[in-house]
Amino acid sequence: MSAPIQIYASGDHYHPVSEALPDLKELTQQVTGKSFRRIGRFIQLAMIGAARCTNLSVPKESAVYLSSGRGDLELTVEIMTELFARAQTPKPLGFVNTVSNAACFYVAQLLGLQSRSNYVCNRYFAFESVLQLARNDLMMGNVNSALIGSIDVCTHPLTDHRQRLHLSPHTEMGEGSHWLWLGTEDINRPALGELVDTRHFNHRDELLQWTRTQSIASLALSRGQFVGDQDWQFIVSHIDHAAIFDYRSNRGWYDSHSGAVIGDFFRSADVATSLLHINADDCGRFNAIFVKHSS
Repeated sequence: MSAPIQIYASGDHYHPVSEALPDLKELTQQVTGKSFRRIGRFIQLAMIGAARCTNLSVPKESAVYLSSGRGDLELTVEIMTELFARAQTPKPLGFVNTVSNAACFYVAQLLGLQSRSNYVCNRYFAFESVLQLARNDLMMGNVNSALIGSIDVCTHPLTDHRQRLHLSPHTEMGEGSHWLWLGTEDINRPALGELVDTRHFNHRDELLQWTRTQSIASLALSRGQFVGDQDWQFIVSHIDHAAIFDYRSNRGWYDSHSGAVIGDFFRSADVATSLLHINADDCGRFNAIFVKHSS
């Protein structure tokens, strides 16, 4: 039997966005203790969340697993505007940073990491996919320490941003950066809890069949932002649970809400000892994340 995957720390940053995009330069310097030039909001959010998760101290061999629903959309729009609307050549550093994996470099540089990095961009299961990838790598012994992050930014003006994301004109918006530090079991290091499992399912019945094989006690259920009302009602009625864990009601829209659920659960009052988070996509597929508090 494989050793359990421990969740050693979490760190987050979230703020709502109205008309003006909050300036993150001062906060980035405050959290990291360093001053950075010529980096955008996506990279700033990455460093803020990672620094809060690790307190700037994490094993040097930690691998980085970064995810986003849209990537560095702000910088991409800026570069595309320069190229096609203004017929200008973009600045070299800005063009290089459109590769969203550039944020992994800055995080690795900030924390002095010497391992590999991974980046996944997907509207529906970005965070879930890198979490599963990190868990697989940890279980197979490819790495023994992993930083998992999810980041989403807004672009200005918000009217255009909502249209780009196919949202209604009055949707409340937000930006988020959510990070976890995972590793193999270490008796000398206290853990928040355990990542029991995370996996994808081709349809709802497959998800429910899997839940029947799990030994789950004092369970809270949480609903991802892409699970439809009808599916959610059916799932809730077919899974025994002690509570519903709501982590989304006060969040503006960004694509990777699910990046926040594990950290929020461990920081919450004792609603349950374990959490099953369920998300979906627009093709009828599902994902489940199963975590539990340390005993």
